[in-house]
Amino acid sequence: MLKKLEQWLFPFICCFCEAYTTSGQDLCSACKIALPWSSDRCFKCGLYLTPGIDSIDCESCRELPPKFDRLCALFSYQPPITKLVMGLKFGKKLAYGRVMGELLAEQVESRWYQNFELPEAIVPVPLHIDRLRKRGFNQALELLWPVHKQTEIPVVFDACVRVRKTTAQAQLDKSRRKRNLKSAFQIVKPIPFEHVAIMDDVVTTGSTVNALTQVLKEAGVTTVDIWCICRA
Repeated sequence: MLKKLEQWLFPFICCFCEAYTTSGQDLCSACKIALPWSSDRCFKCGLYLTPGIDSIDCESCRELPPKFDRLCALFSYQPPITKLVMGLKFGKKLAYGRVMGELLAEQVESRWYQNFELPEAIVPVPLHIDRLRKRGFNQALELLWPVHKQTEIPVVFDACVRVRKTTAQAQLDKSRRKRNLKSAFQIVKPIPFEHVAIMDDVVTTGSTVNALTQVLKEAGVTTVDIWCICRA
C-alpha cells in the first residue's frame, strides 16, 4: 500500500521521452530497447571484434594487452545514451546517474558474471580534489551506488586518490593521454581485496583505467575488471 502511494506521489518519468513509466525506474521499456547496447566486443579490452571472429583476446590485445583483465561496457558511446552521460557529468543531473547505475547492476547480475566470480570490491575512478570541488560530485560514485545497493559489493572510495591535476582526457590525443596520466594516481590506504572492479563513465583509449589498474596491482590487487557505461 505504501509503495503504491509512493509511486502515485512520485511517479517514474522516462528520462528520454518523458512518459510516465511503471518499470520502477525513470526509463520506459521502448526507450530502453532503443539504447545502443554493447555487443560483439573483445572480452578483455572491450573493443569491437572483427565480424565473424569469436575471440576473448583481439588483435589489439595481442599486440599491446591492457593492464586490466576484463572490460564490461553497457553501451557504445553514441546517441541517445550520450544525453545521460553528458547530462550527469556536466549538467549535474544525478538522476541520470541512478538510471545508468541501475542498468549496469542488471547486467552485472544477469549477464556479465554468470560464469565468473564477482569482484570483491568496486573502486570509482577518483577526481582530483580541485575538480571535485568545482563539479561537486564524482560521476563514477553516482554510477556505482545503485550497483552497490543491488549487489552489496563493498565500495572502496578513499584508498586511491588523484594526486596530479591532469588535463581533461577528452582534449588530448591517444599518446598525450598516456603521458598526461603518468603518476596521476596514488594508493593511500591498504586495499584488502584481490579482485576489484574499477567504475568509470566512458572508456575511450583506456589510458585512465590502465593507469589506475597499474597502481592497484602494485598495491597487491591481482585481478582488475573495468565496469563502464560506454566504450568508445
